Amino acid sequence: MEIRGIWITTTASQVLNSRQNIAEAMDFLADTGFNVVFPVVWNNGETIYPSKVMGENFGVEINQRFKGRDPLAELIVEAKRVNIAVIPWFEYGFASSYQKPNDTILTKKPEWAAIDATKKTVVKNGFTWLNAFDSQVQEFLLNLFLEVVKNYEIAGIQGDDRFPALPSEAGYDDKTIARYNQEFNRLPPENIKDPTWLQWRADILSNFLTRFYREIINIKPDLIISMSPSVYPWGYENYLQDSQAWVDLGLVDLIHPQVYWKDFDTYKRDIDRFIASNFTKQQLPQLVPGVLIKQGTYRISPEYLVQAIKYNRSVGLQGELLFFYEGLREDNNALAKLLKSEVYSKPPGKFDSKEIKNNSFTHRRVNTHYITRNISQEIILKAQFDWVEPFSQGIAAVKMGYKYAYINQTGKLLTRFDFDIAKPCSEGLALVKFKNLYGYIDPTGNLKIKQQFNDAKSFSEGLAAVKKADKWGYIGQGYIGNNVPLVIPANFEDAKSFSEDLAAVKMADKWGYIDKQGNGIIQFNFDDANNFFQGLALIKFQDKLGYIDKNGNYVIPPQFDDANNFSEGLAPAKLGNKWGYINQYAEFTIPPNFDSAKPFVDGMALVNVGGKWGYIRKL
Repeated sequence: MEIRGIWITTTASQVLNSRQNIAEAMDFLADTGFNVVFPVVWNNGETIYPSKVMGENFGVEINQRFKGRDPLAELIVEAKRVNIAVIPWFEYGFASSYQKPNDTILTKKPEWAAIDATKKTVVKNGFTWLNAFDSQVQEFLLNLFLEVVKNYEIAGIQGDDRFPALPSEAGYDDKTIARYNQEFNRLPPENIKDPTWLQWRADILSNFLTRFYREIINIKPDLIISMSPSVYPWGYENYLQDSQAWVDLGLVDLIHPQVYWKDFDTYKRDIDRFIASNFTKQQLPQLVPGVLIKQGTYRISPEYLVQAIKYNRSVGLQGELLFFYEGLREDNNALAKLLKSEVYSKPPGKFDSKEIKNNSFTHRRVNTHYITRNISQEIILKAQFDWVEPFSQGIAAVKMGYKYAYINQTGKLLTRFDFDIAKPCSEGLALVKFKNLYGYIDPTGNLKIKQQFNDAKSFSEGLAAVKKADKWGYIGQGYIGNNVPLVIPANFEDAKSFSEDLAAVKMADKWGYIDKQGNGIIQFNFDDANNFFQGLALIKFQDKLGYIDKNGNYVIPPQFDDANNFSEGLAPAKLGNKWGYINQYAEFTIPPNFDSAKPFVDGMALVNVGGKWGYIRKL
């Protein structure tokens, strides 16, 4: 399935003026090769459908141009007739009006206005803005979306460069100032691009989008959440749209950054940057860029349009969204004819919401929560996260989308969702990965050892294995900040954590063991080596596994095809295709009858037979 979308506007367009125009437009789009349309339903303080929310709040149910009709309902019927999906587009988002002397919303609710540092209502590029941080304003916008979700048979819902968004000049209203002061014990800075001030306000919008996503999917789980923000990071710096966080947190099912450049080389530059820096391979199916074909006096050249679409496919992007419909119809439908004859000559396939949702987190978030228990304090935490790790030293790693953060035992977030890897806290520090480098945070969420390592392991017995460039060494406790010194030099090809005063390390493609001074204790003879546990270490030699003691002597010679550590006097071991449990004399006290087997814990072990898991007790 390709996603071939088009925006339908009320500005410079007659499509929504009549049922006949709508039907003709849907026939035209289906014939050209489109499979999804994004009709505007909210702009200039008015809806393009009969809205009870607008009627109850402002006494105007629909734009007067469409009074007595429901253009959205008409469009849905006509689009369905030709197998085109409909995703209503809330064009203005948190902007209340554009160059409109009598602002419908702010005339009645002036307290809803966004305020800048001079205490004036925020007006930017002709748009007057509502305060997107205000809870009443958020509730109003959410209710507009929800009434469309509940009342219409649609494939999805869309916000754009004004939802969720707010000019970075905004945020100087009394409520937001008080909120910032309570958290930081200081007033907001005058510099609207101050990094902390910028991120703090962007996070408010991202938190609102989190709520927005959850409320919609709990009504209609298969509904597509689509956003079309300004290009990141420009949109973040100027409109507080942290669209990178939206993707990382799984808050969008489709994202259409407005790559509205007027030459192909600049368009290609941004697409290349998205793929290299902003979207992982797993996230890439969500990326369906917006392409500008008409705006004011600008018209895209036929060569540029074809080049952009072909380039999208060449880098793995399975669609684009064109702005806007009327650009296809000019010059006797020139661009539409070009698309139909060339890049859209083959059918796109039916727009399939379920296929898109396969790449989303909806299935984890509909009427579910994870529960984790801190037994020592008898705390049960019901957390609205995609995943919750067990508590360790008072904190737990939690996951939203593709990123991790940490919470304390009350469920309060201690960090942002910044981490690609977040390990349990060990010896007062937790290992984290951020932007391809590893560092360590403390139990309050503060970064103690800045990300500076290419790989790393958690602290154990006062030391942590870390990788710089292509070699491993060890750092010690007590060092903080940048350029933490190595207490054991980086001389190793690989390294594991210390356990029982020894650590397995690799040199010249062989594994051995060192002590905490870096001295070689057990010769480098093994193909692989694990940590010591209860005086024994599992090693691999000539494709077989066995166990050694701390003198390097074989307690159980290598003879197994796979194995695990001893626990409670027994170890899982594999001969051929089956697992059983051996004692320290290499005797199978539990015969190898299992397809898989885990170590014993509290007298019970998890085993698999025929694809089914269950527990056994020790004999």
